[in-house]
Amino acid sequence: MKAVAGGAVGAARKTMAGTASTRTKRTIVHAAKTGARNVKAVAGEAIGAAAKAATEVVLNKTGAAIAEGHATLMRSSPAIQRAAEKSARETVDKPRRSKRRSAR
Repeated sequence: MKAVAGGAVGAARKTMAGTASTRTKRTIVHAAKTGARNVKAVAGEAIGAAAKAATEVVLNKTGAAIAEGHATLMRSSPAIQRAAEKSARETVDKPRRSKRRSAR
């Protein structure tokens, strides 16, 4: 009977060791999952902040480009007006073309 009792004690030790090992594994897995969730949250925050900063840069650069374009347009406005006036005047001042008579 001692062999059976000793075998039972050995089995109980294996089960306890297995239970402790399983608990340890579950704890490690839980900690890893929690850490992964936290990393994802931090990464999301970082990506959001980077996107906001990039958008601000794009908007500032676009605004500056539009302002520069406006300034250039305003500087060239008198020349454009003169060219439009000259073109319109020449169009009105041109003599009309005479229509050709078709040969019958």
